[in-house]
Amino acid sequence: MYYAVVNHTTPINLTYAWNFGSLALVCLSLQVVTGVFLACHYSPEVSLAFDSVEHIMRDVRGGWLVRYLHSNGASMFFMVVYAHIVRGLYYGSYLWPRQTAWTLGVILFVLMMATAFLGYVLPWGQMSFWGATVISSLVGAVPVVGNDVLVWLWGGYSVGGATLTRFFALHFALPFITFGVAGVHIVLVQHFSSNNPLGVACLTDFIPFSPYYLIKDVAGVIPFLGVYLFFVFFAPNYLGHPDNYIRANPMVTPPTSFPSGIFCPSTLFSGVVLTNWRG
Repeated sequence: MYYAVVNHTTPINLTYAWNFGSLALVCLSLQVVTGVFLACHYSPEVSLAFDSVEHIMRDVRGGWLVRYLHSNGASMFFMVVYAHIVRGLYYGSYLWPRQTAWTLGVILFVLMMATAFLGYVLPWGQMSFWGATVISSLVGAVPVVGNDVLVWLWGGYSVGGATLTRFFALHFALPFITFGVAGVHIVLVQHFSSNNPLGVACLTDFIPFSPYYLIKDVAGVIPFLGVYLFFVFFAPNYLGHPDNYIRANPMVTPPTSFPSGIFCPSTLFSGVVLTNWRG
């Protein structure tokens, strides 16, 4: 940590486009903290899950705030990571010698999508249930072993109580795995140094990360928190879907299939598949 914050040297010409890496770490930390508090009151059982979420929103002191921070934080996380990826593509951060750090970044992105999808199922509303049904059913398309893996994943022959319990356990565990992979990703970035806008390696034009870029990162966090908290306090359900405030019913498909979380590719994909599946 001392090397990362104090002794780490970086190119002298980095712009604010390099802030998205630190913002992604802030988002991941917020998601883990708020998720742990939500897990203290959530019940991963089909007859209690929906009511436990409403209990958090209505009865737990500050529960509405923690839940909105967590749900909107997921979309903010994806926005920041998308910007981080676009910057890396534009400036060639995937090229030698940083190809290993880029590969770990792709793995982090896959872990994020998996975690977001699993978390989207937990409220056990209509969109949660049918999204879980459609997306997890894709596993059955794998030749030879697909159906057996699907039964293992569901814990039976349809999405139900065992599925919800497994998804909750995975959703709770994956962020900590993501933290570990992110740590290795950061170490590799520090080892090979950050890329720079010119894309030209230079052995002399380096400055310490702290205080120069530490202050720059703080300056980037402030407007990000402004956007984040705007959604939390003034439009908390704007990125959600009203059908997910209806208790899951396996006998009724949602009248609309547009997914919530427009910045989450896993839920977007589930909406597209659900639309095609319903014809």
